[in-house]
Amino acid sequence: IRDRKNIVQDVVPPKKSIRNVELSSRSKSIDGTSKAETISSPKKDLFSRPVSINKQAPLKADYTEEVKHTPPQPPVDAPYRFEYSEPEKSSRKWVYLSLFVLVVAIGFGVSAMFRSAVIKVAPRQETMVVNATFAVKKDATGSILGFQTETITKEVEKTIDGTNLTTEQTVTKKAQGRIVIYNSYSPESQKLVATTRFETPEGLIFRLVSPVTVPGTQTKDGKVVSGSVEVTVEADKAGADYNVGMKDFTIPGFKGDPKYSKVYARSKTEMTGGFSGKQKIIPKDMLDKADAEMEASLKESLSKDIEVQIPTDFVMYKNSISYKFDAPTQSNSGTGSVVLKKRATASAIIFDKGSLTRAVLSKIMPNLGDDMVKITNLDALDFQPELPVSSLNTATVMNFTLNGNAQLVWVFDENNLKTDLLGLSTTNAYRVISNNKAIKEAWITAKPFWNRNIPSDPEKVELINTLNAQ
Repeated sequence: IRDRKNIVQDVVPPKKSIRNVELSSRSKSIDGTSKAETISSPKKDLFSRPVSINKQAPLKADYTEEVKHTPPQPPVDAPYRFEYSEPEKSSRKWVYLSLFVLVVAIGFGVSAMFRSAVIKVAPRQETMVVNATFAVKKDATGSILGFQTETITKEVEKTIDGTNLTTEQTVTKKAQGRIVIYNSYSPESQKLVATTRFETPEGLIFRLVSPVTVPGTQTKDGKVVSGSVEVTVEADKAGADYNVGMKDFTIPGFKGDPKYSKVYARSKTEMTGGFSGKQKIIPKDMLDKADAEMEASLKESLSKDIEVQIPTDFVMYKNSISYKFDAPTQSNSGTGSVVLKKRATASAIIFDKGSLTRAVLSKIMPNLGDDMVKITNLDALDFQPELPVSSLNTATVMNFTLNGNAQLVWVFDENNLKTDLLGLSTTNAYRVISNNKAIKEAWITAKPFWNRNIPSDPEKVELINTLNAQ
């Protein structure tokens, strides 16, 4: 028989429960057996036996005692092993979130300093047919439609080889040129007959080629403006001595009269063509060819020059330009060649754009009211005068017709509109713009992207008229 010590080592004690809990010595088992009786045998304290339970007897307690088992201890000579938990690191997500919020706040603050807005506005536009006749008067003001005459003179020259020109002849020619006569004497016009004398400071006499009427003074914008007219004069005598440059002229016939200092003239061109002596004869066919070439050159050049000198607030129609060509003059060069010179004068009718626009609108839109409208293609309309073009530069009254499609654009005050929009929200700005009858549509771009207001500083607001940006 194995000793008790070994038996105990070989047996694993079962888990204790209410069924094998030892009762005190004073208590009895439910079936009447005492504690002493339960442990009387040596084996009874080693083995648990089921206890019979009287199912009919009431139980005073029903519980389970959980026995905690001590984990096996390592041998004494084993190395120590320390187990511990890493300290928890604090979360940085709130730090990062705070930094993000701070950066965004700074960004919004800085961007607020650079707020700006661009407002693009498209004006109302319309096309209407024009087919109307107009009566005009030269230099008229006020409600009467007036016109003015613009004049320009130019000279060209052409050199012909004189090697084959063997025939010569004695030639006497008088110098000619253009002058402007001024009348600052009175509002009454001054008539001058042909051959009226004009004298240079050196005493050279030039005579008026054709009779002329010099307009009297006018008052414009509170100032007295002298009347003036451009004419051609010719030297009193032939010869190169009368080929002079730009001069001032007096009228000897007015000496002793207050008109003497009030009616005078100034050169428009130099005096040229004066000659006296032998000159080579150019065959007619050669002369006609050279004359035609110079005339074409003058016409092209004058049309460009007169268009350039038209004031920006006036309109000129090309088919109103009339040309007057002088006969070519001839002179000998120092190399044996012949120099031909030809002079021409171009005159054109010009109209004030504002006055002509109002006259046209009164015909095609009589019920326009107070709306401000301009015609952007006024110079593209077909102009047809009733008088011959050659007489337009001397006419004082005339009728003409305009035909074509007029491009109408409604005008609004850009500065006032910009001022009205400063500081408004984009919604209110669109509401203000929609109340302007002259505006068709508008676009507002505010920066930065989150900004929904137009800055109050006009320097940070740009207003663009799409018509001017084209």
